[in-house]
Amino acid sequence: MNIENITLNHSITIDEYNDLRASVDFITIRENRARIALDHSLYTLIARENGRPVGMARVVGDGGYVYFICDVIVRPSHQSQGLGRYIIEHVLSWLESQVDEGETIMVNLMSALNKEPFYEKLGFHKRPFSDHGSGMSRWISR
Repeated sequence: MNIENITLNHSITIDEYNDLRASVDFITIRENRARIALDHSLYTLIARENGRPVGMARVVGDGGYVYFICDVIVRPSHQSQGLGRYIIEHVLSWLESQVDEGETIMVNLMSALNKEPFYEKLGFHKRPFSDHGSGMSRWISR
């Protein structure tokens, strides 16, 4: 893979989204839930090679202070080639554009297991640290 062959856009179909998720063993999401998730994203970035999605990331949040980077996905065939970094750098650039002079926003994410060093190289801090507790998750199913 050559980064020059990658195009970035902000649109993905539900089938493409679930295909990308499945490629890294994330659960697939039912169409109605996936549509809501994609439609309510503050920012979505899709990396395509020859028109096919090979990576992505989304930002969700309140649009004022709290932002959460999620669905950071790079197809296994494209991992360890700089694409994840390329995607996150573009996402961080967009996030920086949302901050007014003299203001601060909080950007959170949850790393996949053992991927923490990747995010630390991009300026994220593993929790807990200093006066910040650990992150927590809960899934609700019916």
